[in-house]
Amino acid sequence: MAMDIFSGANLTVEVGSSAGKTVATDFVEVPEVNTFSTSGFESTVISVKTFNNAYGRKLLGTKSIPDISLAVNYLPDNAVHQKLEQLADDQKRCQVKLSYFTDATKKEGFFVIYTCFVSSTTIGGDKDEVVTKTFTLAVDGEAIDSGLITPKPESGE
Repeated sequence: MAMDIFSGANLTVEVGSSAGKTVATDFVEVPEVNTFSTSGFESTVISVKTFNNAYGRKLLGTKSIPDISLAVNYLPDNAVHQKLEQLADDQKRCQVKLSYFTDATKKEGFFVIYTCFVSSTTIGGDKDEVVTKTFTLAVDGEAIDSGLITPKPESGE
């Protein structure tokens, strides 16, 4: 079955404690996600000058994944928010799983898992706004897993 376009309303962000290339088994969902920057990758662009040619050339070098900015409606006593803060304090790697679903049933979509550091935290807000905390996730290397999320068959089928 072909998927339709996606809405940002059906996103989950989960944190796991494994820091290696093996996918964590203890992912917990981050509550109160406020805003989330995109994930993807970028390549280093190398400009090549060639004498006797009016135009230069470009080549692509190594790839990297830009930092991911994760803003939450801050709950100071929430265990997952505290875990993210502790990861930042301890400067330890963790895994982050981003799942994008086609609708609110969260039965089909796709996911990607990165190993990363929580490199910074910033708290913000205003008198008429919710207090937010932004965690900057510095991705270490490439995605360690990604794929489709497909509906699980009903029991008894």
